[in-house]
Amino acid sequence: MRAFVLSGGGNRGALQIGALRALLQHGIQPDLIVGSSVGAINGLFLAVEPSLVQVERMAALWREAARRKVFTASLWQIVRHLLSGKDYLVEGAPLRQFIERHLPAQVRCFGDLRVPLFVTLAHVQTQTLYVCGSDRSAPVVEAVVASAAVPGFFPPVRYGGQLFVDGGVVSNLPLRVAVAKGAREIWALDLAFGTEPVAPRGALGMIGAAVRRLLYEDVLHELEWCARQPHITLHHLALSGFQEALLGDWAHTEAMLEAGERAARAYLAAPRPGVVHYPPAPDISALPKGPFGAEPFIEKIRADEPQAR
Repeated sequence: MRAFVLSGGGNRGALQIGALRALLQHGIQPDLIVGSSVGAINGLFLAVEPSLVQVERMAALWREAARRKVFTASLWQIVRHLLSGKDYLVEGAPLRQFIERHLPAQVRCFGDLRVPLFVTLAHVQTQTLYVCGSDRSAPVVEAVVASAAVPGFFPPVRYGGQLFVDGGVVSNLPLRVAVAKGAREIWALDLAFGTEPVAPRGALGMIGAAVRRLLYEDVLHELEWCARQPHITLHHLALSGFQEALLGDWAHTEAMLEAGERAARAYLAAPRPGVVHYPPAPDISALPKGPFGAEPFIEKIRADEPQAR
C-alpha cells in the first residue's frame, strides 16, 4: 500500500502541490494520505480526487488563497485579540469557509473521500498525537482546520475541557501513522527541511527560528526509524527553500509551485529509497563571531549526529 505523507509548513505548502504534480505525472498515486497542518489541507483536496486535473485545481486554489490572503489578519484584529487576552491572533473562520467553498458539495465526512485520509492533532496538555480519519462519519473540514490550527496563530479546538492544536507540534511528518495504517511504500513530502540560514523577520519569525531546529529533530528521528524498517520503502522528498515565508506572506506562491515540481522531478530522475536527507552542517570557518567571547560549539554537537548518506 502506497501512502503520501504531507508535512506541515505554513505558506510553503505550495511546494507540495508542485511535487504532487510531478508524482502523478509519473503515475505515482496514493492508496492513502496522511497530513499534518497545511499537509492536511493539501491532503484533503487530493483525497477528493487523486488526479492531475485535481492537482491543477489545487494549484489554482493556492493562487486564489494568495490573492485573498487567507491566512492574514489586519493589524487591528491582531491588536484587539492581544488586548482581549485571546490565545490566538487570527480567526479560523475564513480558512474554514475557503475550504468548504471549494470542496464538492457531497464531501463533508471522511467517508466521502475517494482516498482514505488521516490528519493529526496535538493534545496541548499532554503533547500527545491524535489522529482523525478512522471514523468515516466524522466531519472532515473541521478536522482539517483543527490540524492546521498553528498554536497562537489560529484558535485551538476546545473539546471536553481539553485543547487541541496543529498536529505538527507533536509530529510534523507523521510517518508512523502511515505505517500503522498499513503503508509499505511511503512518499514523504517534507516541507520542514531547510538548507539555508535565514534571518528571522518580526516576532513570529523569531519564534519560528527558535523552535524550528527542535521540531525538525523529531522529524529526523521519525525518518530514521522509518528508513530502518525492512518492510517499508521510504522516499524522502526534501522540499527546501523559501524558509523566510511566514504565515501571511504570499509573495512566493508561484515560485514555490515551480520549485516543488523541480525538486520532485530531480528525485524521480535519481530516486534513493531509504535515504534520509539531512540539513547541511554550517561551515565553522564561515560562522560569525559570538558576543562575550562565545565560540561555535558545532563540532562537538555534530559528532554524535547522523550524517547524510
